Amino acid sequence: MEELKNLVYSRELRWNEAIAIGLRLFFYNIRTVILGMIVIALPISLLLNLIQVRMVNANEILQQLSAAATVTENQLYAVMQEVMTTSLLLMAVTVFLEPIFVIGVAKATKWRLESRQANYGAVFRQAMLLEPIVVKVGIVYMALFFLGSFLVIPAIYLDVVWCFYLYCIALGKRRGIDALGHSRILVRGRWWRTFGFLIALGIFSFGWNGILQMLFTLFPSNFVTGTIYTCATYLTQGLIVSSMTVLYLNRESGLFGMDALQEEDAEAENPVAE
Repeated sequence: MEELKNLVYSRELRWNEAIAIGLRLFFYNIRTVILGMIVIALPISLLLNLIQVRMVNANEILQQLSAAATVTENQLYAVMQEVMTTSLLLMAVTVFLEPIFVIGVAKATKWRLESRQANYGAVFRQAMLLEPIVVKVGIVYMALFFLGSFLVIPAIYLDVVWCFYLYCIALGKRRGIDALGHSRILVRGRWWRTFGFLIALGIFSFGWNGILQMLFTLFPSNFVTGTIYTCATYLTQGLIVSSMTVLYLNRESGLFGMDALQEEDAEAENPVAE
């Protein structure tokens, strides 16, 4: 583990190195990831599927109205309002609740890299303590990203420059909207490199989730199956977060040194035997 730590903190990593190290740390932390899937991801998956059902119903009503001979303005307004509400609910879950899982896995990845380990629940308890900050920054993120989404290219640009903001909160001690600005600094001059890294992770995620989807076609398609499938995709999310954490630690330490990455003794316990 010391070799991996020296590699991450000594020089700028190539995209394939960051993914390879992230993959190793993911398997080292597999029990923590699974715990997060059960305690955090399963309730989120249940909520996401409830919202998804509501959205499907709204879209079906919208299609029925579009095929109808006459549609009142009130009917159209009510359906469009429902579609907008469910879209905002989905985005809110992603921005406000999923970060608990992301932050927990990110902390576990850093602690494992540094040969530290706390009990498995510690990382997620700390993630929950950061939720007020996540909500505060997430509101700004969601508002700006929502505005940018009307213009496709700005939305893609913002998605890349802000890709580290949760890691800035979780590991870099950023406690406000400066997390968004600091993420932009970490990406500055490396936008295309970061974009390529995210594309590589996206391709992997698409492939792995595709395999999961094929496996789940063997089971009846219903709400329960959909919820379990959504929860299973967080296994892929765990690998993505592990690799993103490695890249963040590499960028942060390379550009700003180790000061922001130092943790209090209470946050991580004794070194792990290798």
